[in-house]
Amino acid sequence: MIREISMSIFLIWYDLFGRDITNSRINQNKDTGIRMTLKKLNILFVIASSFYLATLAFTPYYMDYVSKVLPILILLLVCLSQFSGTKKIMISIALIASGIGDVLLALSIEHSFVLGLGAFLVAQLIYSISFFKFRDHKQASKKRIALAIGVVLFSGVMANYILPSTGKLLIPVAIYLTVITLMVLSALLSNMPMWTVIGALFFIVSDSLLAQSTFKSPVELSTHLIMLTYYAAQFFIVNGLRVQLSTKNLSN
Repeated sequence: MIREISMSIFLIWYDLFGRDITNSRINQNKDTGIRMTLKKLNILFVIASSFYLATLAFTPYYMDYVSKVLPILILLLVCLSQFSGTKKIMISIALIASGIGDVLLALSIEHSFVLGLGAFLVAQLIYSISFFKFRDHKQASKKRIALAIGVVLFSGVMANYILPSTGKLLIPVAIYLTVITLMVLSALLSNMPMWTVIGALFFIVSDSLLAQSTFKSPVELSTHLIMLTYYAAQFFIVNGLRVQLSTKNLSN
């Protein structure tokens, strides 16, 4: 009799509290696994991007586009393992478009620059829409508004400086410049995490260096600087969105 009562009390206790404790441990183990996966992928990203930067002096070499796009594929794995729902879909498409752009710009084919520019245009549009969709509805700070104004002024100066030298590419380059400016503004004014804002700013710096090297005269170590700021841009954007996801989970 006592044994039956004790068993009944235990079952009631487990039903009320035991399941929560078990689920909590499962969730903790799951969160730990997710964090470990993120750390390993970010380390792989640093290794892969460092390898490509180190081999830039030897380009073009056989299948160099594989090592060029590998860091972006690793960030795609970060996205697939860390994000869910619409965010996973949108950021994955942006990274895939970026990877396609990387490959096209590395290939010696006709119209590779225009095709690559088009792929990156898609990526910038999706990033812009994503930042707006997952925005923080609070009022943007005065610092962010001031920085946004600075970005617009910088883009205006770049347009005045670069566009006259683009020749037949005037319209596609002008469109891309407009869209990447909107992407940075979207990151700033949608109150994206600071990491994502830094990534967006790195992106416009990288593309400005690319425009300078393509349509004007290359700066010293321009290729290294372009790729370094580009990889940094993608890294900070993706990991910034991960920070935003973690913050929302904690607030819930």
